[in-house]
Amino acid sequence: MNVIEPFELATQRRTLEGRLPVSSLPRLIQSLSTDDVEIIGRYQVDYVLNFGVDEGGVPGVTGTVQTALPLICQRCMEEMEFPVSLNLKLALVKSRQAAQQLSESYDPLLVAPDEEISVESIVEDELILALPQVAMHEIKDCPKGEAFLNTEDGTAPQRENPFAMLAQLKTSQSTQDD
Repeated sequence: MNVIEPFELATQRRTLEGRLPVSSLPRLIQSLSTDDVEIIGRYQVDYVLNFGVDEGGVPGVTGTVQTALPLICQRCMEEMEFPVSLNLKLALVKSRQAAQQLSESYDPLLVAPDEEISVESIVEDELILALPQVAMHEIKDCPKGEAFLNTEDGTAPQRENPFAMLAQLKTSQSTQDD
């Protein structure tokens, strides 16, 4: 585990870059399509973390995180690789009150003074936040995607609004009340 003191690294304007095995991120593994060590072992996360202090005196971390993660497509229920490419802009804050005062251009990274944290925890938190609520292949790439396409032009069919009938009833009822 790569333990760091982020405020010290920000003061020194240090850059950390490397590669982590996805298998070293246990909270992330819980959200993946498998926990099979052999399969998870094939996945790596590349990261670049630039620690520094911005022109306003805010210590922070900028950088990138890139990987692919095995997820289950909720359309076809088959495994898929979900590509992740993140640009980070985190402000190091010592309290929740300080986090609330940040500009919207930053996401807070709450770190107690002199607390050491791991690079893995920073990367893992960002990957967990990047996971889709519902993972799906693109329709054209989905094994069952053809069922969702119009055959003439290859686009998704327009679905009828299930509440359209209620709108018609409401309109007809309001004209009767007049």
